[in-house]
Amino acid sequence: MISAGRSFFLPGRRLPAGFRRVQTVVERAVLPIALLVAWQGSVEFGLVPHTLIATPGEVASDLFRLILSGALAEHVAVSLRRLLAGFCLGGAAGIAVGSWIGVSRLAQRLMGPTVSILAPVPPTAWIPLLIILFGIREASKIWLIAIGVFFVVTANTVSGIRHVDRRLVEVARIYDKSKLEILSGILLPAAMPSILTGLRLGLGLGWILLVAAELIAANRGIGWFIYDARNFSRPNDMLAGMVCIGVLGAATDFLMLSFQRHVLRWQDAFAGH
Repeated sequence: MISAGRSFFLPGRRLPAGFRRVQTVVERAVLPIALLVAWQGSVEFGLVPHTLIATPGEVASDLFRLILSGALAEHVAVSLRRLLAGFCLGGAAGIAVGSWIGVSRLAQRLMGPTVSILAPVPPTAWIPLLIILFGIREASKIWLIAIGVFFVVTANTVSGIRHVDRRLVEVARIYDKSKLEILSGILLPAAMPSILTGLRLGLGLGWILLVAAELIAANRGIGWFIYDARNFSRPNDMLAGMVCIGVLGAATDFLMLSFQRHVLRWQDAFAGH
């Protein structure tokens, strides 16, 4: 017998659409509002020094000023260009190498051990080597992002291909399909959920690596803007840059998630319902 408490997995009485929309907005706003209140209170009551941490209102005003003046636009454009270049390079290489390792035992023997050794190395550990090789030019930042994205996408591609139902491949072989046809028509489509998850994770990691690279070796970009503001005691600018990264990161993740849902629209997934 089911108790009076409502089970997570059992459907309950549905609320009207208008109430559901209001409920969704309220639920999504609770945590941000709580964080803003805690932030404001910690500054107002002296828990953190006002000279080092600006209030939310001051940050919002400063961010609005930076947007209107165009001072932030150049840094955003530079950072997005670096992110896109590194993400595309690392993502494409990761899918290619992951597909090869996933379908070829020879590739597994040739590249598997090397990838397994290099993958656990934190991407930020590559920064000194990349600076030695490329200096502080654009190439060092793009390659850092590409390296991080590459290993994430490679691992997810290999995992996705190796978890494809063997019977699908056996049926394709019965119909004399070539290896290329099996890869393009069966293995990659079936592994697409794992590949797209890897790309989405790689995109998030790309933002982290981008900011890390710009903090160390750059003279433009959002990461450099934050570091410069910190060095010259501009807490408003520093926090405004952090907010900007958060918004841009959330926007790119939303675009990637929308693309993932479009590509995988054939799936009848649980999706948290």
